[in-house]
Amino acid sequence: MSNEVIGSGNTGRNGTAPAGSPEQTRELASPQTRLPTSSLLVPPAPLETTTRTNRVTLTRIALFDDLAQANAMHARCSLESCFARYHAARQSLAAREWRHLCDQANGTTLITVPLGEPSRVIAITHLLRTPVPHVRELGILVEDSWQGEGLGTALAHYAVDLARTHTLDCSEVAAMTGSGNQRMLSILWGLHARVTGRDGPTLDTVIHVEA
Repeated sequence: MSNEVIGSGNTGRNGTAPAGSPEQTRELASPQTRLPTSSLLVPPAPLETTTRTNRVTLTRIALFDDLAQANAMHARCSLESCFARYHAARQSLAAREWRHLCDQANGTTLITVPLGEPSRVIAITHLLRTPVPHVRELGILVEDSWQGEGLGTALAHYAVDLARTHTLDCSEVAAMTGSGNQRMLSILWGLHARVTGRDGPTLDTVIHVEA
């Protein structure tokens, strides 16, 4: 099946490590890549979304205390979805990785929950800094049972909107996906993404976000 997943391969379009990977955690924490202390002008308001089957979700900034719920979602995801996101059959995040992802010096991480079920994470969205100035990397993982309902589309558009309206010094959003992932390709084309490279079955794309 085609997954509502945007992930990273072994390296990004500019040779960077995958978003959220242990390699990128070390990369961004090194003295040579010290970053400003904030990636958001102001915290965004939570996003309420209604899916095609009239299920209502709420998306908000992720906190370190959400780690257990985030890993519970990873455990419910199929290996196919996890592999599409991370290019590895991983179904959990280490505490140090999640702490890195939740640190707004490194970018923005969002979690999505069903309205009325705040402890059940069903999607995780990342808009992370890269070592390349003015470029953020987009990553999305949607739980399998919530795919195909328009949630991935809403999250991708929300992340790009945050890059444009709330994020400091961002001019481009990079996104990687499989060349056969028709759902995500449709989402990316809807955001006017252009292909910047291909590595086997993986496409590198970039979305221009400057006003």
